[in-house]
Amino acid sequence: MDLLEQLEVQRVINASGRMTALGVSTLDEDVIAAMALAARSYVDIDQLQRQVGAKIAQLIGAEDAMITTGAAAGVALMVAASITGADLTRIQALPDTMGYPNTILIQAGHQVSYGADITQLIRIAGGRPHPIGSVNSVSEAHLTGAIGSNVAAFLFVQSHHTVQKGMLSLKQVISLCQTHNVPVLIDAAAEEDLVRFTGSGADLVAFSGGKAIGGPTTGIVAGRRDLVEACRAQNAGIGRPMKIGKEALVGLYTATAKYMQRDVEAEQARCTQLVDEMLAGFNQVVKTERLVDEAGRRIERAGVVIDAGKAAELVAFLRKGNPPIYPRTHLVNLGIVAFDPRPLGDGDVAVIIERVHAFFAR
Repeated sequence: MDLLEQLEVQRVINASGRMTALGVSTLDEDVIAAMALAARSYVDIDQLQRQVGAKIAQLIGAEDAMITTGAAAGVALMVAASITGADLTRIQALPDTMGYPNTILIQAGHQVSYGADITQLIRIAGGRPHPIGSVNSVSEAHLTGAIGSNVAAFLFVQSHHTVQKGMLSLKQVISLCQTHNVPVLIDAAAEEDLVRFTGSGADLVAFSGGKAIGGPTTGIVAGRRDLVEACRAQNAGIGRPMKIGKEALVGLYTATAKYMQRDVEAEQARCTQLVDEMLAGFNQVVKTERLVDEAGRRIERAGVVIDAGKAAELVAFLRKGNPPIYPRTHLVNLGIVAFDPRPLGDGDVAVIIERVHAFFAR
């Protein structure tokens, strides 16, 4: 009996994607080995944090970087840094920011929840969220009109959760904010092209270390050296409960180094083949569609297209099986159940096809 069986926890087939609720990613053997080695050693954590941050910054094209417990923690730290800088008195007063700039601008269509509301992350850090525009329409005038002396930063959320139409582009936001000396912070948690965002002109970017990169549950904050240092300074305040251990630091560095050397085309070809296999199998019993990623990433998925009620039933049926199968459910209200190929292992596609067939054969 293995440990999960002892804990009475089922393994699942993850066809949803790099999802926090499903354990995000499985770790490469080299990453596991690096973490095991670190676990057997004592180190100066501050030195290790700085060295790992510096080396990851070199890999992804940033001035500096620091590692935290996840991208959500990274967002809170970025907001805090933009409000307090490295001023210890201000850091230790958080979330009280009365008396100095604390407004964080965000597009109305970017006020999303991905398990927690992003505006709460802003408030944890002492920021006052200020949405601009409407959920389906934000103009440059909305942004320039909102900029004033109390604005500390602009938070741009790069995610499939956000409204994709009618929002200002990242390029527009950076251009306007630079004109008015307003720092731009990006939540790019699940993004795959790290260099694109560190080279965008934004001041700070938060990535998940456990999603696209495939590392342990961690986050990266990368960007301007002075603001990264201000993020580190939060360890004397709200950053304390977001601290990261030596095993995760070493594991993330190893994962990032491998990720930046990956064969992107080979991985894309593998995913395309898995989607082809699922579509061919599903087509025998139901209408299908090849889906592209909502946020513009190079991700394709296999979609089962039925009415919304049946879609919800299919999801419930798959989750109740042995092993449970977790498809992607973002489009269920539209009658689409999606299957993400990236987390799938050997034999998973055959099991998924068999179970989808079983649902329609009931």
